[in-house]
Amino acid sequence: MSWAEPNDLIDSWIGENPPTDTNKVQIWLDKAEREIRRQVPDIQARINAEAAEDPSREDLLADAIDVAVEMVTRVFLNPERTRSVSENIGTGPMSEGRTITHGGDNPGKLYLAAEELAKLKPQFKRGTAFEIDLMPARSQGADSWPL
Repeated sequence: MSWAEPNDLIDSWIGENPPTDTNKVQIWLDKAEREIRRQVPDIQARINAEAAEDPSREDLLADAIDVAVEMVTRVFLNPERTRSVSENIGTGPMSEGRTITHGGDNPGKLYLAAEELAKLKPQFKRGTAFEIDLMPARSQGADSWPL
């Protein structure tokens, strides 16, 4: 079962020319969700637990949908995986032409960015698991030690 639907991406599209092929959008959303599950293996269990605890609250599911949509949006904005385009404008033989660079770090590729991954990983509070009070309360008996 998919978290995100094509309309999640299409409705959130900013700018011109939103994707119209809902089948293709769903294919890419499914790929994004598989990548999320690969990198955050417990996410479905946590989504289910959140829904069981409070059915009106679906924050993690909403975050997962947002992240999947953002991942796929990057792909649809740059389907040729172009890293940079340089056009020379002017006159003369040396000023004409167009240079396109493909490849690079991640242009147009489906990936989970670090800040997106941070939204989906469990948030642990530091210092709450095994806190030890190093200053025990003073007792009022003969056993108490002076400060």
